[in-house]
Amino acid sequence: MLPMYNPARGLISTVQKYSTKDGPGIRDTVFFKGCPLGCLWCSNPELIRPVPDLLYSREKCAHCGTCLSASPKEALSFDEAGYVWVDHLKCDGCGVCVDACPNSALEIAGKFVTVEEVTKEVLKDRVFYQTSNGGVTFSGGEPLWQAGFVAQVARNLKNEGIHTALDTAGHVGWCRFEEVLPYIDLVLYDIKAADHNLHRQLTGQENDVIVMNAQLLAQHGMPMHVRLVLIPGLNDSDEEIKGRMQIVSELDTVQQVDLLPYHRYGIGKYARLGLDYSLMEVQEYSEERLAEIEALVRSYGIKTTIGG
Repeated sequence: MLPMYNPARGLISTVQKYSTKDGPGIRDTVFFKGCPLGCLWCSNPELIRPVPDLLYSREKCAHCGTCLSASPKEALSFDEAGYVWVDHLKCDGCGVCVDACPNSALEIAGKFVTVEEVTKEVLKDRVFYQTSNGGVTFSGGEPLWQAGFVAQVARNLKNEGIHTALDTAGHVGWCRFEEVLPYIDLVLYDIKAADHNLHRQLTGQENDVIVMNAQLLAQHGMPMHVRLVLIPGLNDSDEEIKGRMQIVSELDTVQQVDLLPYHRYGIGKYARLGLDYSLMEVQEYSEERLAEIEALVRSYGIKTTIGG
């Protein structure tokens, strides 16, 4: 699915308030929909497609059929067990069935917004940014799929003296970075694997463009926090971590490395989207193993945090 590109209208899921893990200080994080990667562990699967998505909670469903008759696209039906099945190819995210459901079993992830609406919303928390040296972070999904929109919001915030951060996986053309960088103070940059083949197995894409863009960011003097996602048994061997840290050590503007250990918080979203979660057997890290990884990363002499 091609990325949406409309500088006048953005597609976001939420504006998360009072975040402390998406850059310095207290921040608002704007989550954009649409992502070019298909990470096996993605904890926000509702952000992958660049369209509004319908989520269905089985435990809330009364099996009354009200939503089926309300759907103007006839995108809903009952499966053999009597639960609602969503045809995402038909569903256009209009929300009519959501409004009709008496038990709030349906929810739309994704809404179209204007530059002015997002700017106004995040400026409500200006006092928290000022007292904590915080600001606003653009995240996703991949916010650079909507680079023109992000650039306009970020420009408005810079005119108001607000610190801005961009959280990106970097798998976009450099021209998308060029649109937003004049209005960005800090880039949170994900490096998910060093090995090309492993990166493709884990995300569906190779990492050549990602590494190249990281190098270009450093050459342009952009401050970075590099984020290393850690998945037990998949990308956490000493060899793989050393490979990623070799990439990081060659980037002169990296201020710190954030270790992002695997968690299972997003599993429930897969069921609500009618998707299978492929890492059900993977367990979270023990404190001992996480400490070993942290020590290895710290040995490169770069400030290291767990969780950002």
